[in-house]
Amino acid sequence: MVERIPQTFIDDLVDRSDITEIIGKRVEIKKAGKEYKACCPFHNEKTPSFTISPEKGFYHCFGCGAHGTSLGFLMDYEKLTFVEAIEELAKMLGMEVPKSNEDIKLTQKQTSLKSLLNEVSGYFQSNLKSSKKVIEYLKDRGIDGKTAKYFGIGFSNNSWDDLTKNFGTTEKNIDQLFEAGLIIKKDKGGYYDRFRNRVMFPIRDNRGDVVGFGGRVIDEEDDPKYLNSPETTLFKKGYLLYGLFEGKQEISNTKEVILVEGYTDVIGLAQYGMKNALATLGTATTENHIKLIFQKANELTFCFDADNAGKKAAVRALEICLPLIKQNKSVRFLMLEKGSDPDTAVREHGSEPFKKLLKESFTLDDMIIEICNSSFEIDSLTGKANAAEKAIHLVRQIREGIYKDLVVEKIAKHYGVPTKSFLPRSTEIQKPRKEVKRESIKRPTLVHQAIRVLLHQPSLGTKLSPNDHLEFIDLKGVDILKEIIGLVHDNESIKVATIVQHFENDQLRRFLAELAVEEIIVNASELEKEFDDIVLSLKKANTKKELNSLLEKAKNKDLSESDEKRLKELTNNPKN
Repeated sequence: MVERIPQTFIDDLVDRSDITEIIGKRVEIKKAGKEYKACCPFHNEKTPSFTISPEKGFYHCFGCGAHGTSLGFLMDYEKLTFVEAIEELAKMLGMEVPKSNEDIKLTQKQTSLKSLLNEVSGYFQSNLKSSKKVIEYLKDRGIDGKTAKYFGIGFSNNSWDDLTKNFGTTEKNIDQLFEAGLIIKKDKGGYYDRFRNRVMFPIRDNRGDVVGFGGRVIDEEDDPKYLNSPETTLFKKGYLLYGLFEGKQEISNTKEVILVEGYTDVIGLAQYGMKNALATLGTATTENHIKLIFQKANELTFCFDADNAGKKAAVRALEICLPLIKQNKSVRFLMLEKGSDPDTAVREHGSEPFKKLLKESFTLDDMIIEICNSSFEIDSLTGKANAAEKAIHLVRQIREGIYKDLVVEKIAKHYGVPTKSFLPRSTEIQKPRKEVKRESIKRPTLVHQAIRVLLHQPSLGTKLSPNDHLEFIDLKGVDILKEIIGLVHDNESIKVATIVQHFENDQLRRFLAELAVEEIIVNASELEKEFDDIVLSLKKANTKKELNSLLEKAKNKDLSESDEKRLKELTNNPKN
């Protein structure tokens, strides 16, 4: 659905929004010259380092580095998805988000299903209150009434048609129960309830609406032990985490997440004060799970049983995390004693000993060594070599940067191998002179410099025409520069925030946002002079490229009449 909201609407939304008003309603701000200051809402500080620029439509914290537009602020502060933030901002401005008929139908259908699931969840909770057997079961598991209410825990009656009788009075209702994954079609016609005689754990989305359920048997002889809702239009296991709605405030405060394997682990830790625990929904950890967590937290600790299944899960999780690790993001691994789980551990030993275990857990680099050492007999040279090879393979998946350099140094030292062993094969055979060339490429190009200036003074973009002055330039980023200039030509008073938010690629948006918050020490007139010099150089580069292209055509006798005329113009101009 994100792709179907026109980018022009998003641009207009960001451009119209007053970032000072949006942030000021949520955080205490004070005027400081042309800007506003506040204590950062995303990290604890006593001296304000959070600035808001109404002119740019941008906020930036010099303490923790948080920055973005009004949309970005709503996403981070209110814990909203991109689409939810658009809808919220549109609501504030009295604008209606344009959607196709297909989108409207889908939204109406999803809203109706959520309403049904919320109602069913309430019904399950009422069942729990009147069932002494289930209440005793939860007490035996150490789950008190307050915690059960906090997580909305309920109970599905031991009946094949309980939901059908209570919520399936019409054919439309039956269809909704089926689409929500609450009932199953019989082979010979009719339906029966999916969840029977189970403790019910509602799974909520970011706004707290129920999108599915997990059910656990109370009679141990029943099978399967755990049963989840099937994949539906709302319930996507690879994108959902149990406890995310309940724990979002704690996660926002601590920027830490403990990822466990079961619902009761999340509940047990929450009852002992650790409300930042989450669980996957009966499926292995996916890349989408990790990305979702890293949107909200900086430190992730996986908590697994130390048995073979737990070790395999740890290896899978580590391999998924390696390419996703970046600045300010860290991963740890807590391997509990065999036969133990987080719920049992915290109830037997208490919260402080468990927190101590979390602090003493394996760092990602230590986990790489642990996995590789336990996979081979490292007392022998062959085993050690195999362990080192596996470690090299894993480390190569980490993004380039200081963190990777430090991991390489540590693991190379552990196995006694040279650090160059960790370089990609193609890099190993490069000659030293190519390194010098690679460094020279890192210098900012004319295009990069132009983009940087425009992200501080967009109106200067009217000095360039994409079709006349940049048509033949093929430098990296020229398409982005053209797009920015086009936006400026359409709206000379455009905000920097609108330009940044215009681009859909997350990585590109972050790059542009970082350029936008770079400190510029020159004044507006000096910045304009700098841009004039860049424009002149770009025009010359463009003309030179055009001339070379025409000369190549002439050499191949491929010039058209207009080409010949243009070639004469260029060759007769002494400035070229």
